[in-house]
Amino acid sequence: MALSISQVTIYVEDQQQAVDFWTGKMGFKVTTDMPYGADRWIEVEPPGGGARLVIFKADPNWPGLAKDMPNYVLFHADDIVQTHRELAARGVEFTQEPKQEPWGWSAVFKDDAGHLFHLGQR
Repeated sequence: MALSISQVTIYVEDQQQAVDFWTGKMGFKVTTDMPYGADRWIEVEPPGGGARLVIFKADPNWPGLAKDMPNYVLFHADDIVQTHRELAARGVEFTQEPKQEPWGWSAVFKDDAGHLFHLGQR
């Protein structure tokens, strides 16, 4: 059986701020943006395709939406050092610069809403 990931949901307070970050700083493109109840259903796709991020309006009453915890989303780059340089030049804030770990290269970046994400190297 072959499985792949099609979407990962990121819960945000401000959908437009999140779209601006993922498109403007990360270089993703919006693939879906349509009404969804009182909010919007928004999907963005990384350059070159792959699993899409769903930018979902969080309910402020949901527990466990801590921004300071890394999301279990790991982005991979062919060259983590070059990707770090390019993203940092676009204004992406890294809380951990790329470094070689026993398991491979690792870095951590933050979106404009404060969520942390991992960046590794293929």
